[in-house]
This record gives sequence, structure tokens and C-alpha cells, in this order.
Amino acid sequence: MEEVKQKASNPQIYGSGTWKILMAESGLNMFMMRIICLILNIFTLFLAVPWTTTMYYNAWAQNVQIDGKNLKFTGKAIGFFGVWLKTLLLSALTLGIYYLVIGRKNVARWVDSNLQWNN
Repeated sequence: MEEVKQKASNPQIYGSGTWKILMAESGLNMFMMRIICLILNIFTLFLAVPWTTTMYYNAWAQNVQIDGKNLKFTGKAIGFFGVWLKTLLLSALTLGIYYLVIGRKNVARWVDSNLQWNN
């Protein structure tokens, strides 16, 4: 019990620097990146989704800053292609139920697994 009180009263445990996570996707650069990705996806009939997704998350990770450290996105389009294809096929087979229950979290899991601290 005493240990819990000490952790709660010590702000250094959770970091004391600035966090720029939610703001990483704001601004004109990221807005233009979204527009470019959408245009590329439309012109390729959404076959370019894995490539535009990795392009977007590379730009996003460069804008994230936690306690003065930057993130690096290491994901590749070919790695995302499997996640995207599996989600697309299983969602079609289950009439969208897979996407609602599990599929929409697949991208977040994949992005999380491909983030590391930039040295």
C-alpha cells in the first residue's frame, strides 16, 4: 500500500516532458498527405492502400514526440498487405461482422507493432 502511494505522488514515473501524439496528425502537411493518399487510392481502385497507409504512418511517426523522443515507423507495405487482405476477405465472407468485431483493430495492432524509438 505504501509503495502505491509513492508511485502516485511521483510524477517522474510517467514522464514529465511534452507529449505530441494527438497533434501529430494535425496541420497542413498531414492534411495534404491524407488528400494525396486518397487520390492515389481512388486512381488505383484502392489497390495502393498498403503503400499509402505506410506512407501516411511514416509521416505521422515523424511528427510524434513523447518526452522529447521521436518515434520511427518501421512498417513496410508488403507487411501491411497481408493484414489488409485478411481483413478485407474475412469481412466480405462474414458480411462485415469480422470488421466490426476484430478487423478495425488489426491496423492499430500492426501500427503499434511497427513503432520504435528513433535514436
